[in-house]
Amino acid sequence: MADDENLFGELPVQLTPQPILEYGLGRVWTQHKAVLIAKYIYLFTIITRHGAYIDGFAAPKEDLSAGSWAAKAVAETEPRRLRELFFCELKPKRAALIDEMIAEQPDREKRHYEVLQGDFNVRVHDILGSGLIRPKTATFCLIDQFSIECHWSTLQALADYKPAGERKIELFYFLATGWLGRTLDAQKRNLDRPALWWGDEGWQNLIGVNGDKVAIRMCQRFRDELGYRFVKPYPIWERDKGKGRVMFHMIHASDHPAAHGLMQRAHRNVTQAPETHEQLVMDLQHIEP
Repeated sequence: MADDENLFGELPVQLTPQPILEYGLGRVWTQHKAVLIAKYIYLFTIITRHGAYIDGFAAPKEDLSAGSWAAKAVAETEPRRLRELFFCELKPKRAALIDEMIAEQPDREKRHYEVLQGDFNVRVHDILGSGLIRPKTATFCLIDQFSIECHWSTLQALADYKPAGERKIELFYFLATGWLGRTLDAQKRNLDRPALWWGDEGWQNLIGVNGDKVAIRMCQRFRDELGYRFVKPYPIWERDKGKGRVMFHMIHASDHPAAHGLMQRAHRNVTQAPETHEQLVMDLQHIEP
């Protein structure tokens, strides 16, 4: 694994180069995915004291009783510092589940909750054009796609939204490395679909490539093409305690120097004994928003 960064040739010179191949986490499994995201946002908003949340594929992926619904976990994280929450879902019946979840929230009159039914690649422009996400708003976008639904142009729109000098919209991007090769190899008649996902015809070079290497290549693109300073891939395993195979990688892209330290801390809090809120505030209050 030590030589994986060199597999795709020389990288452009970076003013502040940041290593990609440092996972920084122990094994994460699917049951903890939603809790990990919610815990990270909880830690980050201790620093920022506010935030906006975008969920591009927001309906639950699994049984609602399994505690694996990220949108619900984030919405119900205490204290409720997020001010604007946008949830997008393609199918009307699945979007209705989000409406039901919001109807149960006691603060729905104090926060901006919005459900956008439709293709996230289209509706993302409605979110960005709403005027509710300001240049200094700490913003997080979860892209929990099934395989190759999120277009590269959508990532570009998110990355380019903030003006120069402001921190970009932070991305939590799930890359389905466990079955990506089969998905791409099956695109015999619909070649536009993977091209929209990857942004060009280069997706064909990924067929047959090891999942870890694909994740590294995607991280390189997030850093070098989308302009994120800190990008790391975190493997998500099939079963509890890291058993089974890697199903996907969560690519975390941020401009904040504290981001990956907070992700490590979130992981410890999810998989081990949680710290008290008071201890977290004492430890994190010195970090600049």
